[in-house]
Amino acid sequence: MTPATLQALRRLLFFSVEEAAAMIGDVSPRSWQFWEKGDRTIPDDVIATLQRLCAWRQKAIAAGSVQIAKAPAGADLVLIWYGSLDDWTSMAGREPEMWRPHCSVAAELAARHGAQLVTFDAPAYSVWLGRRVDSETLRGAWAASIAP
Repeated sequence: MTPATLQALRRLLFFSVEEAAAMIGDVSPRSWQFWEKGDRTIPDDVIATLQRLCAWRQKAIAAGSVQIAKAPAGADLVLIWYGSLDDWTSMAGREPEMWRPHCSVAAELAARHGAQLVTFDAPAYSVWLGRRVDSETLRGAWAASIAP
């Protein structure tokens, strides 16, 4: 992988240098910058992780596009935008490194299909959720209920 490819994939996946360094490389931001400048060799595990995340992104976009195509004509399309890592990880079992790739997918689906993005609001969602068990389906229903 070239330094330019590393930088392009990082940006495609919506990671800042600091986020990629911490979540993908487990290194300092300065080390990541060295890789992007070509001053140091990019480790194989970093390349593999980026490739895995890009493959996941492609599959998620394809799956989301299929679901959107199944929606009734004229239906409002709503997706959740997680503006912070804390909001993303508020659901048990979510991997921190998937936060930004999820944002990348949401943005792509919004651009391709005209879906509305609703920013996740943990306190408002918690009130809406009540005693129900948190799930992706309920988060989607919450987002649809507050979409303009």
